[in-house]
Amino acid sequence: MAQARPLRVSVQAWQPPRRIDAIDFWLRSRLLATAHALRETLRPSARRWPVGSHALADAPVLAQYRTPLWTDGRADEFPLVAGKVQNLRVARRAFDAVEVPAGEVLSFWRQLGRPASWRGFVQGRELRGGCVVPTLAGGLCQLSNALATVAVRAGFELVERHGHTARIEQAGEPGADAVDATVFWNYIDLKVRARQAWRLEVELTGTELVLRIRGRGASAAPFVPVTMRRASEDAGAALPVARGCLSCDQAACFRHRPRVDVGPEGLTIALLDGWTPEFARYLREEHPGAQRMQPVPLRLAFWRRPATGWHREPVAAGVAPAQAPWAASLRRALWQRLWARQAGRRQASLIDGQRWLAQAFAARLKPEHTQLVVEQALLPHLQRLGALDGRRVIVLAGALPMADIERRLDEASRRWPDDATLRDFRADASLVRAESLALARASIVVTPHAEVARQLAASRRLDWVLPEIRATGRAKAGGQELPLVVFAASALARKGARELAAALQGWPCRLRVLGSPSDDARLWQGIGHVEHMNWQGDWLAGADVVVLPAHIEHAPRALLRAVAAGVPVVASTACGLGALPGMREIAPGDVDALRAALRTACSR
Repeated sequence: MAQARPLRVSVQAWQPPRRIDAIDFWLRSRLLATAHALRETLRPSARRWPVGSHALADAPVLAQYRTPLWTDGRADEFPLVAGKVQNLRVARRAFDAVEVPAGEVLSFWRQLGRPASWRGFVQGRELRGGCVVPTLAGGLCQLSNALATVAVRAGFELVERHGHTARIEQAGEPGADAVDATVFWNYIDLKVRARQAWRLEVELTGTELVLRIRGRGASAAPFVPVTMRRASEDAGAALPVARGCLSCDQAACFRHRPRVDVGPEGLTIALLDGWTPEFARYLREEHPGAQRMQPVPLRLAFWRRPATGWHREPVAAGVAPAQAPWAASLRRALWQRLWARQAGRRQASLIDGQRWLAQAFAARLKPEHTQLVVEQALLPHLQRLGALDGRRVIVLAGALPMADIERRLDEASRRWPDDATLRDFRADASLVRAESLALARASIVVTPHAEVARQLAASRRLDWVLPEIRATGRAKAGGQELPLVVFAASALARKGARELAAALQGWPCRLRVLGSPSDDARLWQGIGHVEHMNWQGDWLAGADVVVLPAHIEHAPRALLRAVAAGVPVVASTACGLGALPGMREIAPGDVDALRAALRTACSR
């Protein structure tokens, strides 16, 4: 952003700014901003265009422009660079997916609105009087520069444009066709117009700001000359280098700020939901100094200290303790308890809770958090909030993508069309797309789940952590010789209950269902003895084989317990255990292979 009437200042002629000059600038800028607001109220020169239109979403790309986010600032000025990126995150929401009709004007300030702190804008950097000074919403000029450049590349008209009077030292020389366009609320504006309808797309990757313009019929439209308005007539001269307020040696200047001790790489923070030993070990080994944000464990009594959990993990010295969003955690716990036994609503309530938690986390993120380690369940919600923009993202992937989950449930539903539980949950299409976009931008994906690792082409496959448990014997109680098959889940179709019931028909055995019973009383007909544990008691006692032929399974903790106890395990590849000792994998839905694997395991 720039001042009202900037003067071109050379390095040799630079003098420390005076308070009286700052007061004079403040008064003149407020008068000009007020006068401009009155004119726009009486005779608006542009309107604000709605975000989220899709008429031109598939139109050809007319022009694209990329500019780096993090490499245009000194290490000791990192707080201002981080603030700039945060301001670009907030501003992106006002410009991305905007579609402008033919002949209409897109005004930078009309589209963005007033950059106030309550909207999420923070202290960034602004060029003023030959200096880089901390200013609320500073750094938006990177967006206006990119917008002007991509508009010129697309052959559009710049109705209004103003140039800077200095440049950032680390930014380097701009490209041959880069356009300099400064903005200052609200009277130094950038306005763009085209003869055809067009769509603007704004994206912040982990390292770049990317702008694209889409439209149709551009080749038939003649080139529109560019109208330039500059603050100086000497447009060809190289701009002088501005002094950095945080790195300047003029400590007596009233704008001088003490240096902030933040590393040049920024801070890493882990955004967590549940606790798993695999991810806990990964964080200890790879990100020992990372801050953490996590929900409050409200399922436990407040006066008791749990033995395990993210909040019990050791944190490196000097690292800020984890932040716990109490309100979101309490709201989620109550909501999920309300819908816990509603089969068609339970999964949707889990997604609601993850959304509330992600919103609380996003509100607590700081501009200095440049790297996020995110649990997958929070990922699509953070993507929709824009919290991933401009940051490096590492994903702790514990599940298949939602699109793949729905595809597999649809396949199982075609096999068992009378089972409504296979159709009781489908995620909102926009949420599925948000997860896909977030996974595509991830720099690293880690998971212990073999099927998830294959599906997501994970950067690193973690080892499963087996629980510490004594090996159990397979002696039959009371001389009972019938083999005992333990189904390590509730009696749900997505866990493979239908396939297991079909595989056990005509085979004398006992069945122990670890979880809750099925709503279908006919499910286990033809099987002699069936008991339900409801997740209570020593369910491994006397077991000959533990089975889970699931279509979807992301947390096979019961199977890991059986493997650790030395009990044979038969599981589908959807359980993701891979080549663990003592287990046999089958394809989901393959009843014949399941029957053969069970009988082989029980005959040993």
